[in-house]
Amino acid sequence: MKAKRKTSLPGPLVFAGAAALGYVGVRALLGLKPGADEGFFDWTGPTEQGIDVGSARVDLPVMYYRDDSFMGIFPAAYEPVRTLLPSQDLYPVTLPDGRATIAIFAFNYLETGIGPYGEIGIALPCTHGQQAPALLPLVLESRYPGWGAFVLHLPVTSLVARDAGRVVFGYTKFVADMAFQKRPAYQSVRMSEAGAHILSLTVQQRGLTLKDNRPLVTYSVRDGDLLRTTVPSRAVYQVGLTPGSATLELGDHEIGQQLQALNISTTGVLAKNYLTRSGILPAGEPVGQADRPHVGYAGQDREYGQLTVDYDDAAAPVDVYARRGG
Repeated sequence: MKAKRKTSLPGPLVFAGAAALGYVGVRALLGLKPGADEGFFDWTGPTEQGIDVGSARVDLPVMYYRDDSFMGIFPAAYEPVRTLLPSQDLYPVTLPDGRATIAIFAFNYLETGIGPYGEIGIALPCTHGQQAPALLPLVLESRYPGWGAFVLHLPVTSLVARDAGRVVFGYTKFVADMAFQKRPAYQSVRMSEAGAHILSLTVQQRGLTLKDNRPLVTYSVRDGDLLRTTVPSRAVYQVGLTPGSATLELGDHEIGQQLQALNISTTGVLAKNYLTRSGILPAGEPVGQADRPHVGYAGQDREYGQLTVDYDDAAAPVDVYARRGG
């Protein structure tokens, strides 16, 4: 009598199935739906034309067609960060050791609906509604309920960008000077105001390359409301998790001193070096009342800050506003 053959799923097939599920899961996590890139700028959501922001009239949504961008996530003390959040319903995103996180974003916007400009976002990753488990929101981002980043400061190099951010979104923008560098090994920016160094951010151009269509989500305060703005995005970036992938240098400007008082580390725990990125900035939506106002740093009224881009050691930096008299 012949022995019955054991029926078992071949090892290679199990591995292939697990890999396929993992691939599908990662694509779902990163918002990579079939055809998601097609017609990205064919906006079908709400629009508003000719909003008077003081220095110009702007249309919503604002299109961001192309930029050079990079960011780092840095540990900081939990309680000081929590006190900066304008609502008791916002909770800092934490690391396993209990520290909060601060995100520093750098954008050199090359083509937008309101012209080219630089922007540095100093933001506090947080969740709305309840304290989240450590790390998980940093992995899931907009896939985690209530995820977002409260905009602490958002300096820019253009008066129009400043006024549009303040009037429409409640973003605490001011005009600053930014000197970007882009090299095969890294991207960096040095930000200052009236000669006072605010901060410098450097992100290495290395790491696992990912495509990501998850939106960016911000929180801000406008007219007493806590405003949540969801920014559709499409991007390809390198994610860096090794020490030195993102580094921060703080200056003696009052914003640099504020960050120092938060006991922020100058070595990041996560970095993103964007190879390509586009976005659409629509109007935000109120999600409740803020417990306190957030005025932020005001700065001076200037049509343009200094914006330079240094691409090569052998060439002079490009002065973006040279032909505009800025």
